[in-house]
Amino acid sequence: MLKEEIEEAIKYLFSINRNLMGLEVRNTLKYVQNKILPDSKIKSISSGSKIYDWQVPCEWNIEEAYVKNKYGKKIIDIKNNNLHLMAYSEPVDKKVSKEELLEHLHTLPEHPKWIPYRTSFYKKNWAFCCEHELLNTKDFTGPFEVKIKSSFNDEGVLNWLECYKKGTLDDEILISSYCCHPNLANDNLSGFVAAAFLFRYLQSIKTKYSYRLVILPETIGAIAFLSQANVSNIVGGMILSCVAGPDKPSIKEGFNKEHWINRAAHQALNEITDGDYITYPFTPNGSDERQYSTPGFRIVTPSIHKSKYHEYLEYHTSADNLNFISIKDINYSIDIHKKWIENIESFCYPERLDKYCEFQLGRRNLYPSTGGSLNHFGHDIKKRLLKRSFDFNKNMNINNEHLEAFNWLMHLADGKNSNFDIAEKSNLSLTVINEAISIFYQNDLVKI
Repeated sequence: MLKEEIEEAIKYLFSINRNLMGLEVRNTLKYVQNKILPDSKIKSISSGSKIYDWQVPCEWNIEEAYVKNKYGKKIIDIKNNNLHLMAYSEPVDKKVSKEELLEHLHTLPEHPKWIPYRTSFYKKNWAFCCEHELLNTKDFTGPFEVKIKSSFNDEGVLNWLECYKKGTLDDEILISSYCCHPNLANDNLSGFVAAAFLFRYLQSIKTKYSYRLVILPETIGAIAFLSQANVSNIVGGMILSCVAGPDKPSIKEGFNKEHWINRAAHQALNEITDGDYITYPFTPNGSDERQYSTPGFRIVTPSIHKSKYHEYLEYHTSADNLNFISIKDINYSIDIHKKWIENIESFCYPERLDKYCEFQLGRRNLYPSTGGSLNHFGHDIKKRLLKRSFDFNKNMNINNEHLEAFNWLMHLADGKNSNFDIAEKSNLSLTVINEAISIFYQNDLVKI
């Protein structure tokens, strides 16, 4: 069912001409609200509003845009692809020479069949984008008729979608994605669709932390949200962007790589990919981590990708289309993010209730009754199971990795070492450490 819902959302939303502000942004957010997150809210702030060092721009809407050649043939038309028009182009209705049109034309000579994506959000201008190969055909014969029927509304609004899930704690995890790109499948249709379905999953489970989802126009949307949000409860977050491409998973780290949100992401990637992923260190560019990490907020927001922005050739071109991405890759990324959230939820500082000497695990059925067999040369300890199961979200058999984890817990569970610390120091998986903590907790040996 989830696969079909994601596929339906991707196909429906791909061709909507989303930009910073306007009708199509609202239509996109209403789709997410109606089809995926019915309890979400669509918020707004008026054009002209001052938010920090920025001013909310005018709303922009587009009805039609095309270029006709000398013979009256439409050679460029946004009805074929929204990328043909530079976003926020001002109205134009005139005849131009070939030389003048070329001054307002963007192409990619190195990829002559691709259309580039270009914007002019904060400066009045106009331009078209097209395949470079068009320039070498007989169709590219002037003079040309240029028509851009666009409008700017200085009484418009900037919209974003917000959804909140209350946990046991008031501490919040921010989940952020942006929705201002038309006809680009990986960047960033895949991101905000995955974020919406990830949040719907969160709503179905009990969580320790509270979670807040925002889907907004990049940069100005994040700034608008921050200007109205109570950020005092936000302890960390994640940005979903470019999660459906064919390349191996990667992480762009948060600005504090030692932060537990960042470590939880690495733990998830290590477990899901067996360590086969790319790490990009934090830089103050990219997506909305630029806003969240500024000195007034300092919110650590790593992002996990499949084909990260700037790192694949098709980025910001018409080749970033529905053939470039796959529903399988979106689901895979969602699974990684679910594991990331599981790790976030598990974060704790276990502390022994009795700090003196080892616990007698045998009388609690947590240690084999026959001595001498553990760690015996040639003995495959990974497959040796004891006969007791525990309910740790699912029935679980204790194996020798858990026994090793018990030893590390008895050594390190002093209330100062987190479960992440214990996993790293023991060289055991976070899953095994968390299971061992759960077993000790059920046996009244630790508090968390």
